[in-house]
Amino acid sequence: MTGRGYGFYLPSRPDPAVLGPILDAVFAVGEGAVEVGPEGEADGWRWDTPIQCGYEWFGPGDIACQLHVYAGPAVPDPPSTETVARALARELGTAVMTDPGGLPWIYRVLTPGGGSTFARVDALDGPASLVTHTQARVAAFPDAVVQGLPEVVRSAPLAPPGTDPRLWRWTDLICRMEAGWPPVRWYGSDMYREDLDERDALRDLEGDPRLEALDARFRALTVADDGQETGADPASAPWYRLRRPAVLPWRVLLPADPAAADRLWEWVRDGAEGGEDLTELDFSGAVLDGADLSSSWAYDAKLAGARLVGTCFHRSHLNGADLSGADATGACFVRADLDDAVLRGTVLDGADLVRADLYGADLRGASLRGARMLGAGLHGADLRGADLSGAVLRQNGFKVVLDDDTRVAGLTGTVLGPAEHAAADGTRTPLAGAALEDWIRARGGDVRVSEFDTIST
Repeated sequence: MTGRGYGFYLPSRPDPAVLGPILDAVFAVGEGAVEVGPEGEADGWRWDTPIQCGYEWFGPGDIACQLHVYAGPAVPDPPSTETVARALARELGTAVMTDPGGLPWIYRVLTPGGGSTFARVDALDGPASLVTHTQARVAAFPDAVVQGLPEVVRSAPLAPPGTDPRLWRWTDLICRMEAGWPPVRWYGSDMYREDLDERDALRDLEGDPRLEALDARFRALTVADDGQETGADPASAPWYRLRRPAVLPWRVLLPADPAAADRLWEWVRDGAEGGEDLTELDFSGAVLDGADLSSSWAYDAKLAGARLVGTCFHRSHLNGADLSGADATGACFVRADLDDAVLRGTVLDGADLVRADLYGADLRGASLRGARMLGAGLHGADLRGADLSGAVLRQNGFKVVLDDDTRVAGLTGTVLGPAEHAAADGTRTPLAGAALEDWIRARGGDVRVSEFDTIST
């Protein structure tokens, strides 16, 4: 019987004292069965313990630590790498990366909430490692670009062994559609077009029974759309370029949270139309650009750091939702309910917030440049540090909190106040009527305050 080795990468340095109990529990060998110490320093090690855990600290970069774990022959049925990584992520409260093999720059990421995604890493063994891209947003790597990783998909082929090399790419696409787009339930539209290019190269095989069988499977998995998804000309394109997958795998990038990912994928499979129940789920970092989520329920949902460019939330309920740091440029929130929502640092440039309810919303540091907020309810909204440059108001309740960092250059329209001005020392002063108009005008805006606001505060 031989032992088993494990390697894990962490974005922060854990307390070595907590590693032993975590590994004791996951390996279930018994208390005190783990020896933990600096990698490469043999002095003082108890080599007779069943499990050895060496740690190695790294310099500046996104990866701060590597754990080398070895389960000796005395450990019966050692758990999988994923099982150990999930336990470490959960108990340490941080992401844990493992090497899935195959591509030296791609790593699997297990998150504290039980999620899983992939990351592209540069210079992991260099002086400063950098996680450049992730398939889903990971809180531990806030600077990583969230995008689909084609190499993750291409490194997990589905075409059966022995497939004719000329038919391999077409076969692999069809097998992937049939299997539900593994391994990450994503496939780029450009990748799909590349597969269609490969089908173009098979025209001399027309009539071959193997190609005819593949084409029949392709037809069963796709729907006609006159080439809208691929940009094909219906007058000249071959028939397969005028069809798209029945389930569009490039519609969204799923979040790392497994429950939220399953719900979003179910929504994609059902046609990606509005009316979805997203209540209390964690969609942090998901990419939902242009999605139709109108008339949906997203009470207390987490959409922090999500990309929502052009997304439609018309008449949706986002009460208490966390959209902090999300990019909702040009999104539609017409008649949406955002009461008590967290929108700190959210980009809402050019967004349509006509008659949206934002009572008690936290908009500190949000960007609302050019946003349309006609008739939106802003009672109790916190606009400290927000940028309303070029935004348009009309009869908006404006009992909001402003400060000297609130930008209002080019802000126009009419409001009902009064607002409150928060000073740096924490004191607040009412701004009503002409005083509020003057305050806005002095900062480059032109807003008329209704005299009605002076009746009651």
